[in-house]
Formats: sequence, C-alpha cells, structure tokens
Amino acid sequence: MNFKCGKKKNAIIIIIGIVTVAICITAAVLVSRAKKKAAAAQFVPETETYSEESEEALFGEETVSETASETAPIVKPVGTTAPVERAAPAIPKKLTQPKPSITPTKLLNVPFIDQRKKYPTGCESISAVMALQYLGISISPETFIDNYLDKGRTPYSDESGNLFGDDPRKVFLGDPYSKNGWGCWAPVIENAVNKFIGKNYTVKTIYGSSIDELCSKYIDNDIPVLIWATQNMAPARRYKTWYITGTSDQFTWITPMHCLLLVGYDDSGYYFNDSLQCKNMRYDKNKVISAYNALNCQAVVIAPKSASDEPPSSTKPETTTSPATTKPQNTTDPSAATKPDTTGSHGTTTPATTAAEKDTASPLKNNEHH
Repeated sequence: MNFKCGKKKNAIIIIIGIVTVAICITAAVLVSRAKKKAAAAQFVPETETYSEESEEALFGEETVSETASETAPIVKPVGTTAPVERAAPAIPKKLTQPKPSITPTKLLNVPFIDQRKKYPTGCESISAVMALQYLGISISPETFIDNYLDKGRTPYSDESGNLFGDDPRKVFLGDPYSKNGWGCWAPVIENAVNKFIGKNYTVKTIYGSSIDELCSKYIDNDIPVLIWATQNMAPARRYKTWYITGTSDQFTWITPMHCLLLVGYDDSGYYFNDSLQCKNMRYDKNKVISAYNALNCQAVVIAPKSASDEPPSSTKPETTTSPATTKPQNTTDPSAATKPDTTGSHGTTTPATTAAEKDTASPLKNNEHH
C-alpha cells in the first residue's frame, strides 16, 4: 500500500515539474518576442524645431561624413529588419493662394504638374520634369522616374534598434509613386538628368548660393531653378539618423523636406511651381530662406549649355522685367532636345550666368519629405 502511494506521489511530482518547465519556456518565448518587437519599432526622438536662432545648434553637430576613415569599422545590420515610418505625411494640407496684391518683379511661365495623386513623394522628379518641359524637352514624370531616377531602400531598423539605409545623395529612398517614399538630394536629380539631357544642355548641382543669387543668375535670364526646402516652408527639424548601408558613415534626415521649382520673385517673396500646392505659389522671403538654409542651400539648374559659359554674377536682382510668358518649344526626344525659343514676349534673351561651381567635396550637413 505504501509502495503504491509512493508511486502516485512521484508521478504527481513529475507532472508538476513538466508543467512548471512548460510555463517557464512559454514565458521566455513571450518575453523574447516582446523585446524583438520593441527593438524593431524603436523610435529615434525628434529634436528641437529649427529657427534662425537654433541654426548654429542644428548644424553644429556634424553627422554626415563624406568618406569613412580607412580604419573605421563597417557597421552591418544585425538580425531581422523593420522599415522606419516617415516623419511627415506625404501630402500636406492644401493652402489657399491669396489674390496677388504685389506685382512680381520677374515671373517665368513654367508648365505646372500636380504630384498629389500619382506621385505623392516625387517632388524632386516632378520639379525636374517641369523645368525640362519649360526648356522644350518633351518628357513625362513616368519616363523620368521609371527610366532615369536611381532608387534605393528607405531606412530600416534591426532587432538591436540600429538604423540603416541607403544614401539619399546617391539614390531616391523608396518609391516616388508611394506615400511611404522619402526623397533624395540634389545630386540624384543631376545624375538622372545627365543620363538623357543631350549635348545642347547642361545640368549642375549648386551648393551655398543664396536665393537672391539664384534669381540674379538664372531667373533673370529665364531659367527656373530646383531648390530644396520644406513643405509649405514649415520649420525644419531633425528626424532620423542612420548608418549608410555598408559603411560607418551616418546621415541625418531633416523633415518635412520638399523640392520646389523657383520661377520668380518680388521685393518680399519668392514664387514657385510647388507641385504639392499650385502654379506660381508665393512664399515670404524670410520663410523660404530659413527652409532653404536648413536643407543645406542646395539647388539644381538645367540650362542651355551656352548659358553656363559666362562668369558668375554677384549682383543683387534689380530687374524690372515683366512676368515671362515664353511658351517652350517642344521636342519629341529628350536626348535630341534643342535650345528653346526664348524670344517670345521677352525679345532676345541674354544667356544666364553661371552659379557657383558644384563643390564635390562640400560637406552635406543634415537633412522627411514632401
């Protein structure tokens, strides 16, 4: 009898032990999954809002290195990865353009393309296509994006919370047709245009020129300019810093980044074909300058090749030329584009002077999108 009781007690002890082990294993698995989920969704907090007073602080911390040190270790993603969400919505609130109360000093009549429905994060490509069409080069946004724009991966995090991503100075991050795309910097657009521009035109990235200098050198000579600023000229702020894939370099994204086509100016404002808003959208000069400075004063100019042969001008725009109404002369092949007819209502147009030469060693400081 005692023997039977002993066997029952041992069986109960064994069962309790098995149940205890199963509970421990289940708890460990749940904790591990929770940690992985938290790491994959780790968020890098935003810092202070950009203002003129905080400009020094914003760019005082250099986070972008042009080339990695020869001895610097190459950081590699660990384990599984998860995409990082955009900071700003792809499509901002539509603004109401007030009735003009100021006569523009200069205003170019550039074809307008709305990006909001088909190209929610394609502001750089749309701005480039508007400039190209104005110059008489027949190309669609789809052709530009599908055939010429280099694309890469949007930032992502690994299970340890480290952020990785491609270099937006080399590729567009994501897909311009998607609301989850991020964007790119000026050199990517220059590279895309150079693939088909042909011998009669030139494209260049410009760093460090003021908006007034761009107006003097290009707008006054009937050449629109792509500039990088923010959506609706909103205050800029840091968003994410990540390791550029395969290197130890880091890049910091500034949000809400946006590319616009500069088409005119007056004494207190600048005019843009803003593909998220409307044709000839006017913004206050001070807001434009702050947003442009926050995005590292970068611009792209596409111009007839002869317009890049003259020395740069340092004079402040003082022209009283009436708004341009030149209709671009269309061509059917981007690579065979010819110099556009600029006589129109302007008479003979003087070729534009050159902006500052592209500084390939210029440190790009920091930088979501559209």
